[in-house]
Amino acid sequence: MKIPKLKNFCRITNKLNIALLVILCSTAIFWNLDKKTPLKTGFTWDKNSKNIAAIFTMTDENGRKRNIQLMESVFEDGKLGFQSKSFHNKSSTFIYEKMTQLARDVGENGTLLIYLNSHGGGSGSKFGMTASDGWFKFSKALDAIAEGRKVKRLIVLIDTCHASGGIEEGFGDGEIKIDPKTGLAKLIIKEGKKTSSLFENELSLNNEAYEECLIIASSSVEDLSVRGAFAYRLSKAFENAKSNEEITVLEFMKKFASLHTNTRQKPHYKSLPNEMILNEPLFYNALIRRIPIIDRDTGDQYPLDYIPVPDE
Repeated sequence: MKIPKLKNFCRITNKLNIALLVILCSTAIFWNLDKKTPLKTGFTWDKNSKNIAAIFTMTDENGRKRNIQLMESVFEDGKLGFQSKSFHNKSSTFIYEKMTQLARDVGENGTLLIYLNSHGGGSGSKFGMTASDGWFKFSKALDAIAEGRKVKRLIVLIDTCHASGGIEEGFGDGEIKIDPKTGLAKLIIKEGKKTSSLFENELSLNNEAYEECLIIASSSVEDLSVRGAFAYRLSKAFENAKSNEEITVLEFMKKFASLHTNTRQKPHYKSLPNEMILNEPLFYNALIRRIPIIDRDTGDQYPLDYIPVPDE
């Protein structure tokens, strides 16, 4: 009579052990998933990581400090997930060295945003921005970032005359095309035409500097930039965007483009290696917002925190 009781006890013990093992494994799996899942927004790869916005000017003329103040206002409330650092009237050597340091300082999933303001001129590989010690070159800046760390995401804001020349020089030559999705002029790579030293070795050097990159330039390579206009309009677009928690990067760029309708100065952009970043929400977790919950029977869409329970 004792044997059946012993068998029952063993069965119960085995079931309890299996249940406990399942609970422990599930806890470990969900803990790891929660630990590794980035809080991905439109400008940061992981909002909870260490993300740095570095604001640089290269001359001490009227309006440069005001541009710094305008850009600082974009990040001061923390909604974009960046800690801002400002550097006024700095040499190209200083900026290269600082970029290496900042690339090391951002978190493993960190995003580095850089804003650069000075005079600019030239096109293709000859484009440069004026600094006290000569030309600032984007190809050299990317080398400096790669020396520090391959950042998860790089955002580059170029505020200068002939600014899209900086896209050509650092991120690949191309021709201008108006993108109907955003109203912004977009640089399209010309197949087989590679003029900048970095673009000639794009697969190795670009991949060493960043995994994803979005560049926004204040003007075309042919046009001048009105001092202060780009920083003012950019800060205004962010200020307006912060009242809309659902806004995507694409919608933000449309708002930014709309502030240039009555001026010759038009911003340009380029997104690498693709344009997936444009579909991401500007402020909140992109993955969650890509999964709407819909009732299959009625077609009604529920709030994101609604979990339907099947009928018994």
